[in-house]
Amino acid sequence: MFSFTTAIILFLTYTIIDMLYAAYILYVNRLQACKAATCSMIIYCLLAYGVVSYSTNIWYIIPLAMGAWLGSFITVMYEKKKKKGLK
Repeated sequence: MFSFTTAIILFLTYTIIDMLYAAYILYVNRLQACKAATCSMIIYCLLAYGVVSYSTNIWYIIPLAMGAWLGSFITVMYEKKKKKGLK
């Protein structure tokens, strides 16, 4: 059974996951081991929730994918504005 509450939670969860993943890449690039490791740990904990959810109903992949797109978009735009402000 499809639940809109679960779909919204998945959307928000995967938005956060992708924001963390983008931050993880930045931390690795900057050689900030503790921050990268913490991001990685949180990412995998949140991913487990998503896997359990969409394994029970494949339709949850839609809000999951939309959240992932939004998370990456927000993070990249934030970094872009931050770098633009430094110039």
